[in-house]
Amino acid sequence: MNGSYAKNRNVVILCSGWKNKFCLEDSLFAGLLPGKLLSGPGFVTFCDSAYASMDLWNIARSDLPDYLEKAAHRNRLKKLELDDVIPYSLTLDSTRVIPVYEAGVIRNRGLKRS
Repeated sequence: MNGSYAKNRNVVILCSGWKNKFCLEDSLFAGLLPGKLLSGPGFVTFCDSAYASMDLWNIARSDLPDYLEKAAHRNRLKKLELDDVIPYSLTLDSTRVIPVYEAGVIRNRGLKRS
């Protein structure tokens, strides 16, 4: 994914996965973010994984809790009785933190308060 409103830099979406395997919930987020970026000016992508993730997001977005019932990690949370975190995890646009990787360090660039 290429572009940036201010600096024309690449954007990398890094999904953690689970034990070196594909992770459904990370891939859903990886579809949400490029969709938002591409809806504005200055961003383009030629990345198959971005398009596949955006397609997955578009399938799941109308009922995320139901779609995530398929996720292996969702079932792990249930077994650990930690599924009370799911509603919070599905809350969109709730942070003012923007992590930026520069010179080998992840820094918080944050959003300006309006």
